[in-house]
Amino acid sequence: MGLFKSEEERAAERAERERVEAAQQQARAAQQAQAAQEKAAREHAASPLGRAESAHAAGHAFFEIQLDVGQTQGVATFGEARANERRTDAHLGVLGAIEQVGWRLEHVGYVFVQTGQESTDKFVTTGQRIAVTGKTVGIYLFRRA
Repeated sequence: MGLFKSEEERAAERAERERVEAAQQQARAAQQAQAAQEKAAREHAASPLGRAESAHAAGHAFFEIQLDVGQTQGVATFGEARANERRTDAHLGVLGAIEQVGWRLEHVGYVFVQTGQESTDKFVTTGQRIAVTGKTVGIYLFRRA
């Protein structure tokens, strides 16, 4: 065996390296696709629709879900307090999809959950003005259809 490889040997080694690299790329792509599928499955299972499907498959008679429907941001500045309300999604598509799984909307309730507050002293008079920050949560109770 000589010191230097022939052109054919170098071409064979290059072809083998390319084949190994292609196989590794294919394996990485398959792993990435598998990871993406698993992530999508976890996200669906954690979603309202996924939880409804899971509860229906488990044979539960009732299914309850809580969804944010509104948010209020209170701001207290010198002498005044005000609130800026920002609405979020109405969740009509989600509620309809849950009913298509086999649930019937039985009852809805709403609560305000305070997440913070700011206060400032009143201007000229005594006392304080308070601006409240929080969110409105819809509580949806479904019965098996």
